[in-house]
Amino acid sequence: MLRRLAAVAACLIFLGAASTGSLYVTTLPSAADVWVDGTYVGRTPLVLDALASGHHTIGIAKAGWTPQQLDVSIVTAQTTLSSVRLPRAKSELTAPPGSIALHGARVDVVFIDGVPARPGKDGTYPAAAGTHEVAVRTAGGKTTRLVTVWPQTRTEVVIQPDADTTRPSVIAPADDYFPPTAIRIDGDRVVIKFSGHTATGRLGSTSYRVDGRSVEYDSAPTLIGSRLYLPIQLLAALGGSTDR
Repeated sequence: MLRRLAAVAACLIFLGAASTGSLYVTTLPSAADVWVDGTYVGRTPLVLDALASGHHTIGIAKAGWTPQQLDVSIVTAQTTLSSVRLPRAKSELTAPPGSIALHGARVDVVFIDGVPARPGKDGTYPAAAGTHEVAVRTAGGKTTRLVTVWPQTRTEVVIQPDADTTRPSVIAPADDYFPPTAIRIDGDRVVIKFSGHTATGRLGSTSYRVDGRSVEYDSAPTLIGSRLYLPIQLLAALGGSTDR
């Protein structure tokens, strides 16, 4: 009896220690944007580690193709495979799954992917899910942004003509670019020290300090499982490389 109880306890300890799994997502066509439980995680083909075991909602979108949403089950210590064939959008007149709201300056003309855009009744600009080039003319001049639109979500964009506003709304795992010793997370505070550079930020905030300067990016530090995701432009500015 004691031996049996010890074996059961050992199994429980093992299950408690390994409560995450992985997800491998591929699409046809590739380079589709992927969201996990509402958080943007990158483009296909994509491998996500340390996802909590259980059910997750996966959103997949690509301009010109019909967005897909599916539920996947992550199994402890296993890799779940998800292969999705995206159907082509039936019509350009199909209601878009997202929108863009512009703030910070009086807007005269807006172009989305080079096409003049008009706001809807709520003042936002309809846009298909995915990454778009948004060009805005204001009294201060022309501003261009790369903006990622989430399915059925309003993306808030602050227009700052005097700043460097051509920034991608794309995040990537920090540990793909830096060694573990370069990354520190204390509560909600994130610190990256690498190659003579220092960047600090807070989970949920798009404001950063980079080498003593205040910088605003489109994406906040985000934890997906145990992995830290940061704006891709910040990773590049700090000298991060996938060739390390």
